[in-house]
Amino acid sequence: MSQDLGRTQRDVRVTGVAEEGIDRTHQDIRIDSRRKIGWWQNAWLLPIAVVLVIVILQSAPPFLTFDPATESIAPLNPRVPALNYFLLVTHVLTGTIAIVTVCLAVWPWLRIRHMAVHRWIGRAYVFSALPASLCTLAINYLRSGWFANVGAYVEGGVWFLTTLIGYIAMRQRNEARHRRWMLYSFAMCAAVFWGWFLDMVITPNQTNLPYLMELIRWVGWLTNLLVVKWWLDRTERRVDRYATR
Repeated sequence: MSQDLGRTQRDVRVTGVAEEGIDRTHQDIRIDSRRKIGWWQNAWLLPIAVVLVIVILQSAPPFLTFDPATESIAPLNPRVPALNYFLLVTHVLTGTIAIVTVCLAVWPWLRIRHMAVHRWIGRAYVFSALPASLCTLAINYLRSGWFANVGAYVEGGVWFLTTLIGYIAMRQRNEARHRRWMLYSFAMCAAVFWGWFLDMVITPNQTNLPYLMELIRWVGWLTNLLVVKWWLDRTERRVDRYATR
């Protein structure tokens, strides 16, 4: 009798562990939904959003005229100037939408309190970030070919992949994976700051610094990804502490 009772208790413990493993993918969302959070909290997002808005206000207006003569950020490819300008305008407009929507999408208060709004904003981000990232690859090719600015190619490719994987995870209702990859996508979207920084600090006339520009391009978005990885590890440990209470 005691042996049967011991086996039953062990089976209950094993079943509980198995169920916990099954529900692990949704655990962080459920715990977050139980937390009372004010819109003023998570102040870390505010300075990031302010910097990105400044980048938009300084970079986007010249393209809103739809006049190639006002474009001064990068020289157009003389072989296909119309295509080059069209890609630039598409990249700027979709990138602007992506920056605004991703800042709202990662805002915890909006995600927890207004899930339906979060979903629509997330869709707007995905369908603006995907073309914006692909335009990055095409624009870089028209500007310098395949064998220069490798960091820009990798940056655009990683932005596209992280966004796509995050979207697919949400379609599969895997909230934990969706959260992780969308935060990676947010890191890649926010890497636009580093391109703006290059244009502000290193002018196009300073062509004698190609290696420095390449280094900054790599360091910029890699730094963003590493910070997000640290943040995810930190929040996952917090989730584990909630789950064990």
